[in-house]
Amino acid sequence: MINSIINEVIEKLSARGLKDVYSAYDAVSVERKSRSFFTIIGADKFESQQPVYSPETVFIPYKAELFINVTAPESYSMKNLYEYFSGNIKPVIMENTGLDFYIKKVSMKHDTQISRLVLTAEISVTGIENYERNTET
Repeated sequence: MINSIINEVIEKLSARGLKDVYSAYDAVSVERKSRSFFTIIGADKFESQQPVYSPETVFIPYKAELFINVTAPESYSMKNLYEYFSGNIKPVIMENTGLDFYIKKVSMKHDTQISRLVLTAEISVTGIENYERNTET
């Protein structure tokens, strides 16, 4: 379920023209990612709640904590990185998708291993997954 949420976010960002958007769980090393901006999406927590049953469908409410790491090109300023996030990523995340997204925290740090700024957004997501019930017995 968590992979489908991450993939949905990746697809939405890619559909808006953002390039180099990756899952945190892929096998692409940082060295092979873009020298320009690249974005990594992953999850810190996932919690499903008690299922709700109807005659045809099972509904499973859930909560997830996602993170989005946006790595800037070398020599990029904090202000420009935040403007990139605010103008290109935040609007896509916040648009109505059937999921409830809430940005909890945004922070920035300089990653000394790659000598680039990284913006991290912590996002709370709630939603309901539904599955058709097998009525044959």
